[in-house]
Amino acid sequence: MKYLHRILKVKKGTHIKVHFSQPAKVLLLGDFHYRNYKEHKTYNYRGGDLQQSPHQFTIPSDGLWHIVVERGGYFNPKNIVAAVEVTT
Repeated sequence: MKYLHRILKVKKGTHIKVHFSQPAKVLLLGDFHYRNYKEHKTYNYRGGDLQQSPHQFTIPSDGLWHIVVERGGYFNPKNIVAAVEVTT
């Protein structure tokens, strides 16, 4: 799986806007769940298959959070451009 990734150290209540150039699976994962995601284990996330950009997340707790925008498989990944905007 090819994906775009950004790590954020943020506090509870922070708003994150994810802008993406075409429909994509966009995930917000805590640090533990991101490690599981990378290892193809069970993980929990917020987000999912999103059609409209931007999408806003509210951070549920202090800590390290990961934004993942999936581009698809290794042999034919989508050409997606994404940006993350952090507001308090």
